[in-house]
Amino acid sequence: MDKFIGYMNLTLKHLLNVIMAVLTLSVFAQVIFRFVIKQPLSWTEELAVYCLVWLTFLGAAYAMSLKAHIGVEFFTDLFPLKLRQVLFVVATVASISFYLIMVIQGYDLVRQSLTQLTPVLRLPMGYVYSVIPISGLFLIINLVHLFVKEIKTGGKTV
Repeated sequence: MDKFIGYMNLTLKHLLNVIMAVLTLSVFAQVIFRFVIKQPLSWTEELAVYCLVWLTFLGAAYAMSLKAHIGVEFFTDLFPLKLRQVLFVVATVASISFYLIMVIQGYDLVRQSLTQLTPVLRLPMGYVYSVIPISGLFLIINLVHLFVKEIKTGGKTV
């Protein structure tokens, strides 16, 4: 299982790099065409916005795999180990519940918006919104994986 999740996160990392490259090239092209050639492109701004949305949601899922999200360790370190472990379980269950809502409601949003097109690129908005359930699924997988690792180590790193 560790190997699968490792490959999944490596693939996610490379996808994030590609999205970041597309975002950078899109904005660079817009600057060149607008200020140098004096013929602005209409599609680059929309593409950049959608890349930024995908980068944000998928980046959150990748950050989960690295335990890079902000935590309030100052307060939790004041508690004894057993209480910290309980708080960790409660926080994990609450987070998974939220991510599950992201997946379910995001899927509904994608289904409902497949007929609506983006203004310039003319892509179905469902494609743009599909990052919500996808990232929710990656967040759940990574959080469950981290939770299981914490349980196996006895919660010493909680």
